[in-house]
Amino acid sequence: DSRSQDLRAVQSELADTVDRLDDSNERLKRHTAYTERVLDGIDDIFYVIAADGSVERWNDSLRDVTGYSDERIAEMNGRDFFADEDADQITAAIESGFETGTTQLQLDLQTIDGEGIPYEFAASTLENPNGERVLAGIGRDVSERVARERELERRARQQRVVADLGQSALEADDLDELVADAARQVADALGVTHAEVLDLDGEADELLLRQGVGWDEGAVGATTVSAAGVDSQAAATLAGDTPVVVEGPADRERFEDPSLLSGHGIQSGISTAIGPFDEPWGILGAHDTEQRTFSEEDVSFVQSVANIIAEAIERRRYQRELEELVAELEASNERLEQFAYAASHDLQEPLRMVSSYLQLIERRYGDDLDEEGREFLDFAVDGADRMREMIDRLLSYSRVETDGEPLEPVSLETVLADVRADLQVTITEHDATITVGDLPTVAGDPNQLRQLFQNLLDNAIEYSGEDTPSVRISAERDDDRWIVTVSDDGIGIDPADQERVFEVFERGHCHQETEGTGIGLALCERIVERHGGSISVESAPGDGTTFRFGLRPAAEAEGGSDE
Repeated sequence: DSRSQDLRAVQSELADTVDRLDDSNERLKRHTAYTERVLDGIDDIFYVIAADGSVERWNDSLRDVTGYSDERIAEMNGRDFFADEDADQITAAIESGFETGTTQLQLDLQTIDGEGIPYEFAASTLENPNGERVLAGIGRDVSERVARERELERRARQQRVVADLGQSALEADDLDELVADAARQVADALGVTHAEVLDLDGEADELLLRQGVGWDEGAVGATTVSAAGVDSQAAATLAGDTPVVVEGPADRERFEDPSLLSGHGIQSGISTAIGPFDEPWGILGAHDTEQRTFSEEDVSFVQSVANIIAEAIERRRYQRELEELVAELEASNERLEQFAYAASHDLQEPLRMVSSYLQLIERRYGDDLDEEGREFLDFAVDGADRMREMIDRLLSYSRVETDGEPLEPVSLETVLADVRADLQVTITEHDATITVGDLPTVAGDPNQLRQLFQNLLDNAIEYSGEDTPSVRISAERDDDRWIVTVSDDGIGIDPADQERVFEVFERGHCHQETEGTGIGLALCERIVERHGGSISVESAPGDGTTFRFGLRPAAEAEGGSDE
């Protein structure tokens, strides 16, 4: 009947629906299995975390990487996969993910054995089949990237250490402090437990632990290591021209470890000689109580620090030698000054007696002398006068340092006005022309500066030749100095004589035509040097002479201001 037909139709439709549902469920199972296989097949960690931090879903990678079983993971919280000190950061990241919809961070994922592996995590929120919001994300192993970054940071740090130590070596006065700092920096930059600088005593064939890090209290400054033989690491370091690297038992078996290393449980390290191969000063070493491998950059770093220490030692040695030489020269100069002063002073009395008797002879017997006798007497008087002038100049030369006044602001225009007044008779007799430009105020000793200009002006007028003397004086600023120029149009100085013109008793001009003591220009040089400058000469025979000298500005004198 019709009802039976309707029932059969409904049953058929239900059967079709059931078949379709079974087919759909089968496809869903296959899709779910496919998704599971895909997630389990990737190397990255996949995870789904609930709002309370529990792990709802994960792939095989999470289990394989951490070593936890699926049963254990099901009971764990997301925070349990990280170190205790990172718990707050994990909690904040989960909360941020649920608040903003996404979260990302990089931390060490901790395995069941406590090993930390650098991982980068990224997650987003979605709804699970129950309609609950969860965080689904991926964790990727970034160990290689982190290792590269850390290596770059390590290299950069080592380079900074080398640069800083190099600068310190240039500025340091205390070598022990520099060496101690070098040991600390090496240990810190390499991340090793011990570092040391050993000082070689060549005569005793011993190395003293001069500075170090990580050694037992009292070891630094007291412990010695033998440098003799060929089996010790220290001896091999000194004997070779490359650093010695120990990275494990096989390397350690090459040497007989000294008690300094074995007593502290040293397992690995780098050591290199400080100084030249043929004359090393000592050894720089970096060691660790763990078995370590060291890169070429690590070895180069230790060698660079050793080179800096060697350069500092050499610089200090040169500085000591220079200080000793300067002290010897100062003592020698002082003795020479004392001798010059004593000799000049002692010569004045007999010279005064000679001059007095010559004058007495001239007064009493001058009329009785023939022409030749008077000529002889004139020669003697002239010689005595020249000798007295030479002695006076020599005394002035020897007293430049001892009798000088403290430097003060001095107007060169005032100084030159005084000198022109003193030389007015000479200037008038020779009809000399003196042209003066704008002159500054400098840091100087007024008396010595007057002596300086008087000698140069007198020299220019004296050696003017047959022409009317013409002298020009000017000054110009050159960085931190005033350069004063004194030029004339006189007979000039032969180039071969210019190097000796400032030496005592040397005269660059033709002394057959003019007279002089040979001390004036030497005195000028000494005065200029006492004022912190130098003097030079430019000249050619027949073309005049130019003297240039530097003086410090008035601002460098006590209570002075620059002009």
